[in-house]
Parts: sequence; C-alpha cells; structure tokens
Amino acid sequence: MKKTIVSFAFLIASLCSASAKVSALFHPYDDTFTAIIERLERAESQIDLALYNVDSSVRNPIIAFIASDETQAKLRSGSLKIRLLFEGYQSRKRNIEKMVRLETFGIDVRYLGSSRKMHHKFGVIDGNGFNSSVITGSANWSLTSKKHYNENILFFDHEERVANNFQIEFNTLWSIAKEIGYAGHYDDKEMGLIDSSSSKVSFNINNFRIVNKRLYKSKVKSWVMTKKLVKAIDSAQTHIQIATTRIKLRPLYNAIKRAAARGVKVDIVVTMGEYGHKSKRYSKPEEVCPDEYQKNCSTSKNFSILLDAGRYKGRDNVDVRIKFFNIRTGAFLYKQMHSKYMIIDGETLYTGSFNWSYSAEFNHIENIVRLEAKNHEEVVQSFIHDFNRIYSLERELYSDFVSKLDHALKYDEKIPCGFTPMSLTFEEIDRIVLAGKRFNKETTEVCK
Repeated sequence: MKKTIVSFAFLIASLCSASAKVSALFHPYDDTFTAIIERLERAESQIDLALYNVDSSVRNPIIAFIASDETQAKLRSGSLKIRLLFEGYQSRKRNIEKMVRLETFGIDVRYLGSSRKMHHKFGVIDGNGFNSSVITGSANWSLTSKKHYNENILFFDHEERVANNFQIEFNTLWSIAKEIGYAGHYDDKEMGLIDSSSSKVSFNINNFRIVNKRLYKSKVKSWVMTKKLVKAIDSAQTHIQIATTRIKLRPLYNAIKRAAARGVKVDIVVTMGEYGHKSKRYSKPEEVCPDEYQKNCSTSKNFSILLDAGRYKGRDNVDVRIKFFNIRTGAFLYKQMHSKYMIIDGETLYTGSFNWSYSAEFNHIENIVRLEAKNHEEVVQSFIHDFNRIYSLERELYSDFVSKLDHALKYDEKIPCGFTPMSLTFEEIDRIVLAGKRFNKETTEVCK
C-alpha cells in the first residue's frame, strides 16, 4: 500500500512538471492584459497581487474583470478572495484615495506605509496548489505602461516551486502591512522560507529586518541583487545584452568594464532620462572608488555616461544606446524604456522589478528571475528578439527626422516636441539637442 501511495504521488508530481510552462509577453507590442485576465479567471480560491502601481478604473480591462458581475458574485460569496499589496507613486493622499477606490471592488488592500518602497509587480494565483500561476516582470499593470513603455511580463503556469516562493514573499509583506479599510478573513499560514534550491527566483528581503511589524535596513549590507548580477556578468564569455532603465551601481559598472576588457561584446539600451549633455559628459574624470560596495560609490551616478564617454580597456566592445523620443529632454517619463533585464551569452536571462540602483537595492522591495535557455529556450529567445527590437528601434527614421528639424530651425517652423521613439547613441542625440546652435537659437524654440 505504501509503495502504491508513493508511486501515485510521483505520478502526480510528474504530470505537474510536464504541464509546467513559462512564457513571456512585451509592452507595447503584446496583449498582456488579456493574458493576465486568463490567469485570473482560472483562480479557484485566491488571487494575491503585489503591485507598485495599477489603475483603479474599469477602463483598465483587469479592473473591469474584477468589477464584472461574475467575479463580484464570487467575492461576495467568499469562494474567491483578492488581496492587494499596493505602493503607488503619487502623494500619500492620492495613493490612499486610489486604494479606497480599489476596495470598492471587493479587494482587500494593504500597504507597507514605511520608507521602504514595495516595488514588486507580481500576482500569485492559487499559490499553494498544483494549478498555481505567477505573473511577474518589469511592468506595472497600468494602461500607460501597456501603451507606451518597453516592458516585459513573465507567466509561470503550474510551476509550483516558483509559485510557493512568490507566495512566501507576499505573505511576509502582507503580515507587516497596514489595512486601508476592509479586512478580509484568511487562514493564518506560516510564512516559511524561500526555497534557495530554486535558482529561478531571488528577492532582496534579506537586505531588511522585520521588527515589531516594521521594516528596517539590515545592519549588514548584503547587496543581494547587485552581487547576483555581478556574478552573471563575470561569467559572460561572448555577449551581454542589457535593457535596463538605468545603470547606477558601481559594482555593475566595474563588472561590465571587466567583461569588455576580456573581449565580451556588451550592448546596452537605457531610458531617455539617462542622456547627459555633451558639455557634462566629458567634464569630470571618473571618481576613484577603492571599495566599490560603498554607498557613495553608487549614489547620484550615471554609469551609462561613463561607459559611453570613458577611456578604458575594451571600450570598443561596449555600445550604449538610449530610447529617445522628445526634443525636450526633461520629458523623459512618457515612453520609458522600463524593462530591467540582461541576457548572458544568449543562454541565461535575468529579469524582474529590480532597477540597477542603490535605492532599489536598499530602499525598495524587489525581485529577480533567472531562466536558462536549456530549460526555457522559447522564453530566452523571445527576450533576445525583444532586445534586438529595442536596440534597433526605428533607427531608420533618424536621418529624415534630423533633416526636418534643421528645416524647422532654418525657417522658424514648428514641429512636435515628441516623436516616434528611436534608439540612439549619445552623439546622435547631441545632433538633435544641439541642432539649434547652427542657427543661433535653442532647438526647443521650434517644437510645440
């Protein structure tokens, strides 16, 4: 009898493993919201969401699904429960107002309410069962992100270990979060420990300590996320592809230079906010930093500029491009390059919510997911395709745009400040930003 039970358990585990699947979609190209709703529809009992930002209007199809008669009936009967850990990027008053609106849909909302930002963008559906799903990535579940940002979203279906780890992370944060109003009733579960044998998921919760239901910085700075990415860069043999909002961590900057020095090709795309004026890029030498893991070596730094303008061994192996879309360089938020991923040698993918900055490491709650092509070839290839798309984004429009800009400057005609996003080098952006000097005026004078 015992042998039969063991065999049956093994069969169930094998079937679950066989049905496990990981897939990826990308903003602004794919219908991510439909894919998210498909997972939410499958929920048998519970949906747990940890979202830095989400819309609170039914204009968002995800909220419309929650507000639907069918979902509302499940929520009222108690057969379905939805919990939301929310952060928000607006003022405290506006964030509270949004959370109150979300609770009107029957969602139990909590927030950390501390100086540590909950920067996750994940959902766990039935996290303690065989039919669990996890949705995670760089994307906030907002219409702005879907329409205008470059983002990625990963879907883990029937990946029980991954779901369990995200569920533990959620439960840990939920246990110290503050109620916004409605308090649902849940079975108290032990938070447990993250399964370190699974290399797929990492959280930087170890950078913090929980005391009396409050989150504090750990006394020992472990640099959880940074060291994981440094190790990955140091392992690269031929090619590194990086699509990240920013590079503001000295250890990662140094690791990229080491890779370039040993002949690794490094291609990088960052967001428009990382552009720096030509006069500033070459005005200051690189600061000496004996201990790269000191706070002041990473704060208030823009290593994208140093990687582009610096003189270092292997410089010719590094190419930095910027997703650029507005003559007014201060308007850098509207169509961000908001993904945060890296591909090593076309074989290993690192992605998640983690921005490459000191504040993300030690002031934000973040995650990184690691996937190998040998197990998830289709997913890794989809990220390579997305990187190539961003890296070459509409570059064929550049010459024509510069000609139109020069014509407008010469004849005092108006053109739109914003334009189709292009991935450009620093020097190509200089040609746009400084074009007005050729006509004794500011470039922004001709844009509206």
